[in-house]
Amino acid sequence: MFCAISGEPPQDPVVSKKSGQVYEKRLIIKYIADYGKDPITGEDIEEGDLLEIKASPKTIKPRPATLTSIPSLLSVFQNEWDSLMLETFTLKQQYQQVRQELSHALYQHDAACRVIARLIKERDAAREALANVQAHIATKPPPESLATESQPMEIEEQDKGINEVVINKLNETSAVLSKNRKKRKPPPELTSVDAIKSFTQTSSFGSLHSSTKPGITCLDVDSTEQLILTGGNDKKGFILNEQNGKVAGQLKGHTKKITDALWLGKPNEEGYDTAFTSSADKTIRIWQKSGKDYKTSAILSTHSAEVTGIAVHATKDYLVSVSDDSTWAFHDIHTAQTLSKIEPNEVTNGYSTVEIHPDGLILGTGTNDSIVRIWDIKVQKNVTSFTGHTGRITSISFSENGYYLATASEDNAVKLWDLRKLLNFHTIQLDEGAKINKVCWDYSGQYLAVGGTDVRIYQAKSWNQLANFTDNTAEVTDMKFGELAKILYVGGLDRTLRFYGVGDSEEDE
Repeated sequence: MFCAISGEPPQDPVVSKKSGQVYEKRLIIKYIADYGKDPITGEDIEEGDLLEIKASPKTIKPRPATLTSIPSLLSVFQNEWDSLMLETFTLKQQYQQVRQELSHALYQHDAACRVIARLIKERDAAREALANVQAHIATKPPPESLATESQPMEIEEQDKGINEVVINKLNETSAVLSKNRKKRKPPPELTSVDAIKSFTQTSSFGSLHSSTKPGITCLDVDSTEQLILTGGNDKKGFILNEQNGKVAGQLKGHTKKITDALWLGKPNEEGYDTAFTSSADKTIRIWQKSGKDYKTSAILSTHSAEVTGIAVHATKDYLVSVSDDSTWAFHDIHTAQTLSKIEPNEVTNGYSTVEIHPDGLILGTGTNDSIVRIWDIKVQKNVTSFTGHTGRITSISFSENGYYLATASEDNAVKLWDLRKLLNFHTIQLDEGAKINKVCWDYSGQYLAVGGTDVRIYQAKSWNQLANFTDNTAEVTDMKFGELAKILYVGGLDRTLRFYGVGDSEEDE
């Protein structure tokens, strides 16, 4: 037998009727006097619950001793030992209790941290939702200016119609542009065919936009070719300064990926740079630069589905948008109002891209059902349609002379259309499995760039391939020629903006 408290054979053993544990009588009586509980089970216990154990042979009790002898010293030591054992046992119990309380406190702290993190996330989401709600209910600004960032304006559909004032402005602009275009010839400074053949990657911006949802989805270059606007899958827009290689601004506000991004063309009367972005969140945002920041000045929410493309009219006063909801809309940039929203019966599967003719009187749209449609902007009527593609139309581009239209689709083909004869006069068929996401002409109309799986440049009329670039590690999504076709700007899903041109040594020659 061993005492449950001291762990040694008891001199005067007793057993608890409640727990069945054996104790040294003097230890258990002292413990009961202090705590009134069983030291092992924690149950309430009294001295009457203890039964003496009659052992055989019976333990012989030592004779009384005094401190003047060794036995008396041993007895004192024994009593001290017993007290120490009781205290140690109590400390062990308290230690276990403290450990449990600390473990519970740590668990509560961890749970509180998770709750706080969730609440912070919900708070940020609520703030963003509140900002959008405030944008929806914001007051309309005066016609001569757009709303400020502190009161961004979100415009629902307001079909005002394209009135005589707008039509007269379109006609005047078209007359001036058409007259100048007929006299214009390719400038002698235009990059030559041999120079195009020698194009290489001259520089690049890497690691743009987020890596969690990687990819540049669209780009545009301002008229000075100093600022490059990009939109990405990460819902953000970046404005890059080509001269110093730094990010000059970020456009934050969309809640889904940006599908198209454009500069207005030139600074407005207030001296601000104006840009446009469309998004899968069904909205178009108008951005203006105030100081060093670019802020949302207005939000157009005319469409009920993803806005797939936008185009700025040659007047710099109007904006056209197309959407997956099978509508296209005509907006006034300065008042941020939707003048007309067209939902034709023949389009039921949504629009995929849009481009305005250089004269500004017609526009072209690509659809998800493989058809390219040409519209008269003044009467909002479909004047002709081009069929021949077998996949979703991914990109269309009018040549600057206004005679040709290049179209690309998911059938890995580029078709060239003569707008005067309304026929397909040439087709560039790429290999099986190749993708084409973008086609664009240079300003002179002498070169056509095709981007997707790789980047290719073709010479107009002969349609010979002049260059082929495969530096991209993911699909190319957008491109634009610089002035005189000296530079080709290329962006893609590899988060890299690339510049193609003639190397420095060749330019020196």
